[in-house]
Amino acid sequence: MTDASLPPVILYDSYGGDNGHRGEYYAVLHRLIGIERTGSMIKALFARRPVLIAQIEASLSRYVLLCLFRAMLGRHTAGFLMRPLPVIEGTSGRLRVKRFFLELLRRIPTVGTFTILPFSVEPRFDSIAAHWIYDLQFWDFLYPEPALEGRQEGSFAGEMRARAAGRAICCAVGRQDRDKGFDQFVNLYTRRPDLRAQCLFVFGGVVAGQLSEEMAAFEQAGGLGYARFIDHEELLDLYASADLVWCSYSPDYDQASGIFGRAIQLGIPVVVRKGSLIHRFCEMEELAHIAYDGDPEAADFAQIPPRQDLNRAAERARLQGEESIRRLRAALGMS
Repeated sequence: MTDASLPPVILYDSYGGDNGHRGEYYAVLHRLIGIERTGSMIKALFARRPVLIAQIEASLSRYVLLCLFRAMLGRHTAGFLMRPLPVIEGTSGRLRVKRFFLELLRRIPTVGTFTILPFSVEPRFDSIAAHWIYDLQFWDFLYPEPALEGRQEGSFAGEMRARAAGRAICCAVGRQDRDKGFDQFVNLYTRRPDLRAQCLFVFGGVVAGQLSEEMAAFEQAGGLGYARFIDHEELLDLYASADLVWCSYSPDYDQASGIFGRAIQLGIPVVVRKGSLIHRFCEMEELAHIAYDGDPEAADFAQIPPRQDLNRAAERARLQGEESIRRLRAALGMS
């Protein structure tokens, strides 16, 4: 095959597999810029086409080697930095070394390190990354055209609404662990009988083994849990039935997330940890949200914000998608 007949971008994936949101990220990139996925470091080093690394954290040393070697050849290399805040604020030797190399790469014109939140959310990101995009999962349902248009809700959504019996529904989606704030989710619900009368808390996803006691307490308090793998259609039903989506993550997981992104694409209000990056993003974008400071007694869910108008959410996603793809293509040297 000639270069012209190949996908325009090499995506170097040293992880392998599609765990977490990786497969969804790759599907969006393939659809919008065209990628050929490879696990071969040699192929990535010598590729004439631009190379993209979807998660720099997989191996910083490989990212640095790729960028420096390819820069000597005058070839473009870019990567997504999913968790930039620890690099900025960390004091350990490992994080200092990581910061040094990212600051070095920041000065090379053919290298494009991206954060997945705008620099306006955290201006210090500009010291270690040359570029930013909006997280792909802030706009992938709706850009360049709505992917869920005309979808009918399934029985899963009906089951949750029947259990809620007119109460609002707050959903925690995906793997449930301390990073995702599951312990806080349970603590809030079990400590507040007035909140239980107003709102049904629901989670869908595998629960970390060390939180089995919390899960039992949650169900005893009347919460609804689907402690198993949730397939794509069930996940969409969780969003369809939710009046709130739980995104109040631990300080150790202060980053964008696909759960948060899909909620805001659909105009669903979110619960975020007060002072977190995604809280700042909600304030900046004027997104419907409740900021939770971790104190169950002080939490105010009396006035749950209404869902945002879907047309407005779709327009925001379209603009974010356009801006993100433009920035990514420019950094990769694509017209």
